[in-house]
Amino acid sequence: MAKHINSIVITEIESNTRLDRYLVNSLNIPQGLVQKDLRKGLIRVNEKKISGSYRIQEEDIIQFAKEYSENKPKEKIPPNKKDLGLLKKSIIYSCDDFFIINKWNKIAVQGGSGLKTNLDDILYHGHLFKNRPLLVHRLDKDTSGILIFALNRKSAKYFSDLFSERKIEKIYEAIVIGEPKDNEGIFENHVEEDGKTYLAETKYKIIKRLPNDLTHIELRPTTGRKHQLRIHCKLNGLPILGDNKYYLPISKVYKNENNLLLHAKKIIFNDQNGVLVKVEAKLPKYFFNYI
Repeated sequence: MAKHINSIVITEIESNTRLDRYLVNSLNIPQGLVQKDLRKGLIRVNEKKISGSYRIQEEDIIQFAKEYSENKPKEKIPPNKKDLGLLKKSIIYSCDDFFIINKWNKIAVQGGSGLKTNLDDILYHGHLFKNRPLLVHRLDKDTSGILIFALNRKSAKYFSDLFSERKIEKIYEAIVIGEPKDNEGIFENHVEEDGKTYLAETKYKIIKRLPNDLTHIELRPTTGRKHQLRIHCKLNGLPILGDNKYYLPISKVYKNENNLLLHAKKIIFNDQNGVLVKVEAKLPKYFFNYI
């Protein structure tokens, strides 16, 4: 085991945050480097090798076998003007503690292998806010819609608790290939995440039956597993149109669709002051080619 040369003790306000998110935001190091060093055991928690999805707890000790400079800023890379403009226009709700954007598709939330542009870097270099925005949940690169960023540690902790306790209602819309037997119901299937299998649940309701064997559908996940909606739709014979990861369409009707027709449409929760927040994000234009 590598010798530890530095460590951090987690405080109450930092607890229940994903380990990888905490390290990216706290140390200003790339997501890819975090994952690589976790796999190598160069970053450990309480002397144990651990996954980036682990939620850190108060008094956990994160141990490092190499130097990471908290004070060294990222290289100053001017943001792409087009992406910065899109980001400014995408903000649909903001307050002192957090803001919400209507994320466009084909933009990654965080950096990774082979990705040149991501929202985290655009926000960091764009200096749109006094404090550096902190990511509190994720959307797939190809999924559009509602995405929340906290503007301080207390707010990030609050949202982390809301998500883990399932006190945030998320409503998605999708266009799927095929038609459910019933107008509404529940998908219940096991989903694999981080090498483990979990039972996941998604409520669905038909919004509109469309031509060419397509259906406009509402999806309400009651659990929060990785790629849950895409997997649930595929396993229940209703793959999401444009999903090139879990479904490769054969029909000529669909094979030229380059967009994933999945959109985080609405979110409902109580903020830190107990005020009910309901935010909706407009559907992307390419949805209207079908509906």
